[in-house]
Amino acid sequence: MNITEPQSFFCKLGGRTQTWLFLVLAVLLISGCKTVPIQDRNLAESSGFWEQDENMGVRFHRNAGASDAVIGTLYASGKNVLLNGDQVKVSAPVKNNAFISSGIQSGARIEFKASDSTCSIRIDRFNAGKAYADTSSCLHDIETLHARIQAQNAVLQINVSQQQTSIMVLSGTIEVMTREDTGQFVVVRADQKITVTPNAIGQPHALAPDEIWQHMRWREDFQLYKTVVDWRKVVAGVAIVALVAVAILFGKGRGGGHSHGFPRHR
Repeated sequence: MNITEPQSFFCKLGGRTQTWLFLVLAVLLISGCKTVPIQDRNLAESSGFWEQDENMGVRFHRNAGASDAVIGTLYASGKNVLLNGDQVKVSAPVKNNAFISSGIQSGARIEFKASDSTCSIRIDRFNAGKAYADTSSCLHDIETLHARIQAQNAVLQINVSQQQTSIMVLSGTIEVMTREDTGQFVVVRADQKITVTPNAIGQPHALAPDEIWQHMRWREDFQLYKTVVDWRKVVAGVAIVALVAVAILFGKGRGGGHSHGFPRHR
């Protein structure tokens, strides 16, 4: 009695058929990707996130990170979001020391990669525009045209013009100082606002609820998206490919003699 070695279903297929199936599966996976809106933009991981309005640019540095280390993910809204000078249509990984700019009718969100409690992110070249930051457990050292801000476990909005930097604290506590004198700082708490000019720093004062809403309306002007895999579509496609492969194998079994069929008994 001669018994051939058992072969797997896939190995029974010819080389060209295997290549064809690989290509079809790859196409199915790619076609299963779809772009969907980010529903909850206020959700922060342990290292927080940063959103910026149109017509502004900033640079991001992470402590103890290599220059090519990925520190987060950029999500773009509009056609004029650039990452180190290259256009980003939906999303892209952000490496250390990256410069991100958002042009006219465009906005951007950077979700920082989770890290430990010693995480520190420095944000500079912030010379104009509006930004919204949730620092979570990561220390954010933010430098604007007039001020330097240190925030951790805080949510804040920053508005920078040529004349001044205005900072609203929505939750937590931050420290604010002028760029000229970093030896003295002012503590700003939740529901307070402070203004910094080139030569002076004001005193915190309470925010009215309608003032917070009016200053944050710009976040509603742009929609952010992310790419996800529609697994239902992929699974349905794989099932079709499997049926085709079975048909091919069955056809070979019927027309190819005994060499690829079941073992014969004598």
